[in-house]
Amino acid sequence: MSLHDRASGTAELITRHGGRVFRVGNLAEIEAALEQAVDQPVDRLVIAGGDGTLQAVVSWLARHIRDDRAMPQLVLLCAGRTNYVAEDIGTQRHLMKTLETILSTRPCQLHPIDRPTLRLVHPSIGEQHGFFMAGAMVDEVIRHVHRWQAERDNWLRRRHAASTVGVLSIGLRWALRRHRFELPRLRVEAEGLGSLDDNCRFLMLSSLNHDSSLVDPYARRGEGPLRITAIRSGAKRLPWRLPKVARGRFSAGMTQRNGYLSGRCRNIVINNISSITLDGQEFDLDRAHPLEISSGPVFRFLRP
Repeated sequence: MSLHDRASGTAELITRHGGRVFRVGNLAEIEAALEQAVDQPVDRLVIAGGDGTLQAVVSWLARHIRDDRAMPQLVLLCAGRTNYVAEDIGTQRHLMKTLETILSTRPCQLHPIDRPTLRLVHPSIGEQHGFFMAGAMVDEVIRHVHRWQAERDNWLRRRHAASTVGVLSIGLRWALRRHRFELPRLRVEAEGLGSLDDNCRFLMLSSLNHDSSLVDPYARRGEGPLRITAIRSGAKRLPWRLPKVARGRFSAGMTQRNGYLSGRCRNIVINNISSITLDGQEFDLDRAHPLEISSGPVFRFLRP
């Protein structure tokens, strides 16, 4: 939002179209703004931020608006370091142009995109909603990137490329044997798909389609709104199969017996998990309690 004075530009544009603007910088400010914004019925809610901002917004809305008819439609603008949801929706480019087009176009001429949330329930975090959850090595990498970004405040670490650079830095340290990943022992139970009980190398969950993304690490099997991939340490031929995993091309040999659990399902329970990231937001969990994951409310996003 700091580029090209976008904060002022978006605020002026929304005000011109009769909307109210709330500038927020942390969770408390986001929740306070939402409480004011939906004090009366709201048709559209514009969110200019990254995946973490969206996660805070949908969690609050899911907890406080139980009537689907009262749920506002969302306009998601790409204005954060990571914008995986905006990429999935198709609003990741041309922030100002996208906003102006949506605000000046009749609702019947816009394209609605529906996406369910992941609903996470655990005593340590209560009820949280989001669209992408990571555990094991993936969670560790994301946390490393966050620390790397916070070490210095410079132009590179504030850009979209910061996440990529941070991932490459930990990958290089691992290749040089200067970093060792901690592989937690988890029991993952995916209804209709099966279970995995072992030291886990990769754990990823999503409710996104990833239709236009080069990375879509979920097998095309099973039924349900939740997508999961869990791979144990020592999975058979994993180094050679990583390109297939990244593109979701799971072969017949990539089975639970060989250390791969992947596909669609409706409910997931994960035992002995102590840390996750949800849409880039870090959460620490008491491993004595299971993490229960199901499908949450379906949110409607608008795009030109």
